[in-house]
Amino acid sequence: MAESNASKPKWYFNVWFVLLMLLFVLGPFGLPLVWKHPRWSRWIKIALTLTMIVYTVVLIDATIRAVRAIMQGVEQFNATLQ
Repeated sequence: MAESNASKPKWYFNVWFVLLMLLFVLGPFGLPLVWKHPRWSRWIKIALTLTMIVYTVVLIDATIRAVRAIMQGVEQFNATLQ
């Protein structure tokens, strides 16, 4: 019985948990979960890391665009008040 517990990965190495942490909760701070995962090959770890980098850049770009659009809307609103 102790052997089956030793071969079973920890709950935080569940594939869905790691992906959830990467994409929706921790972002790039979840990469240590990827690199410490005992069953994933180096290529999977590299692919997930590159995916996380692209995902983070896209989210940063979307945030910058949203802030610019909000600022433009505020400026237009302020111009109508004068």
